[in-house]
Amino acid sequence: MKTHLTIGKTAMTHSTAINSTITKETEATNVSPFEQSGSNKNEFLKSFSSGKLRKNAKKIIQKLLDNASTMTLVTQSMDMSDCWERNEPKTINQEEFWAWYDKEYSELTTRLVIKDGVLTSVIFSDCIYYFSSDVILTFELETMVEPVRKIKLSFAQVTAALREGYISPLNHNEKRTDPTPPNDTDNSRKVVSLGDYQDRVNSKRERLEERAEKAAKQSDTFYKASKDRASMIPFGQPILVGHHSEKRARKDAERIFNDMGKSVAASKKAEYLANRAQSVGTNGIASDDPEAVVKLKSKLESLERSQEIMKSVNRLLRDKKLSDLDKTQKMIELYQLTKEQAQKLFEPDFSGRAGFASYALSNNNANIRTTKARIEELEALHNQQALEGKGEIEGLEWTLYEEDGRIKFSFDGKPSDEVRTLIKRYGFKWSRYSMAWVRKITVNGIASAEQLKGQLLAH
Repeated sequence: MKTHLTIGKTAMTHSTAINSTITKETEATNVSPFEQSGSNKNEFLKSFSSGKLRKNAKKIIQKLLDNASTMTLVTQSMDMSDCWERNEPKTINQEEFWAWYDKEYSELTTRLVIKDGVLTSVIFSDCIYYFSSDVILTFELETMVEPVRKIKLSFAQVTAALREGYISPLNHNEKRTDPTPPNDTDNSRKVVSLGDYQDRVNSKRERLEERAEKAAKQSDTFYKASKDRASMIPFGQPILVGHHSEKRARKDAERIFNDMGKSVAASKKAEYLANRAQSVGTNGIASDDPEAVVKLKSKLESLERSQEIMKSVNRLLRDKKLSDLDKTQKMIELYQLTKEQAQKLFEPDFSGRAGFASYALSNNNANIRTTKARIEELEALHNQQALEGKGEIEGLEWTLYEEDGRIKFSFDGKPSDEVRTLIKRYGFKWSRYSMAWVRKITVNGIASAEQLKGQLLAH
């Protein structure tokens, strides 16, 4: 079964408007710090470049539905003579749409139709095949051109905020953290090897997004080829066995099937790469981040503060001299808990114990110990001198160095199978971007690099 969601010309933005830290008169997005906020519908329609929309992008889908003028449900059915018939369209509401969406989610695919750089329709399909029943949601969005709002911030205001250390005063109120000075000389790993962590994260995200967009375009191409070829065959036309057209008809059917399969495979690849791009830089504190120690110390302060609050609250709850009302008031005033949070702590668990459970204190204390150990480990790692080395093996010169948070071995030619097997044994992988064998800078990575260096020198 297939579903089409057709959208008339409209405009919105993917970006969420964030109040400026300098003034409340302007809303800005991360599109450009000195451009008007992308809050009108035309900008939203022009913001799409790929022909795909993730099926779990519920916020974007909800924005489209909120602006729809009509939504109609059109289905197909089969009668007793095995003929497919188109049923009468039926108007549906958002609740009915989301009910169908949840039901068909596992098989759902989405395709965007873009004409002249403007999004004109979105097609939700719960079946990839051409001959199938269709559930069609059709709607038109009014074309609206909102008045342009000028940014009311002066150049002097922006300059002053930047001087105070704000990273992007038009978008958020975060300041640059002061770098941790190395304990050693300027040859420390933090200065020489780690480089710009944020730039590496952004570059990796951009590469994955480009690959996702390329895969989405390939999916659109195969999908269009399959649909165009299928549209040349009369609806319900069987293969005429023995007729001169039999060979061509079978070949067309095979091409339709193969192209649709390639479209689905490319769509899944695009979705996988888009999810990877979205998760880049969100998996905790990386050891190759020059500011990892600063971030870990901030995390440690938060964990220790939480530990003290939980212990203090538990002592307060055991106090027999105070009433429940007094205890609640103290928790609100001293520990900044909300009234609902404070009252919930009075509720006993399955064993009749109130307050924070003992396992919560134990787990948090374990996180504190782990964070302290990691701070010590990274401080030693970042303030060591970077690895260096040169040598020759089988007539090839090799160089060991550190760069952009990676340990790298480069050769002036292609090593033999035996040498490549040796390199891989120590966890190094070939990078076509760096043109070297690389491994992330970690304690284990450094130990492996030193062992590999010794092997290459002794070979």
